[in-house]
Amino acid sequence: MSEIDNISARLIVLETVAQQLITHLAIRADDPPRWVETRKVLALNALEQRHGDRGAPSDLLAAVAGFFDEVQAIAHDYRFQVKPETARVLAR
Repeated sequence: MSEIDNISARLIVLETVAQQLITHLAIRADDPPRWVETRKVLALNALEQRHGDRGAPSDLLAAVAGFFDEVQAIAHDYRFQVKPETARVLAR
């Protein structure tokens, strides 16, 4: 495996684990899609601040948005699957 392939594989694993963690945290929130949207806005703002006056490159902003869009779709679907009798409080 070349060094580029190794780095690519590690990034895929890191992205997968991060999405799973964020999804896990989001579904325990009272409003999962809103929780994810808040984290997305915070991440985009942090990226903009990190790049200062130049602003963050559009490809980086799109990558962050795409990352959170996938999680937000899962959180949105989950919100409609929770039934009132589900003991979500116990899962926290």
